[in-house]
Amino acid sequence: MVNIYMGKGSCYAIKEGIYVKPGPMDLGRAAAHLYLHLRDLKAGYTYNHECVKVRMSRSLFEARCKYLVKLCREQVNDEYECGQVEQLVNTVLDNVKLPQWAEELAKQYLVKVTRLL
Repeated sequence: MVNIYMGKGSCYAIKEGIYVKPGPMDLGRAAAHLYLHLRDLKAGYTYNHECVKVRMSRSLFEARCKYLVKLCREQVNDEYECGQVEQLVNTVLDNVKLPQWAEELAKQYLVKVTRLL
């Protein structure tokens, strides 16, 4: 099963030329994932774990956003950090928008793929 958003081998790196820096699901990585989830929702499509393009429905968007909190709790041993992730996820779900501070943070965790010709 391929990671959709994180790492050089992710679907997003291969198909979209951008990916989230690998590591535990902290606030920065969550912000970066949320940035890409919002991008998918706006575009109307995303990828599954086989890197096949699928429709990005509102319910899939919400499920992917909420999953970030679960990942944080599994990967980061810091309830404060995961509480911050949960607050950010709830803000994004309520407003369907990333706060400006989170967008700036997300950009620090996003990597653009450069390809040689």
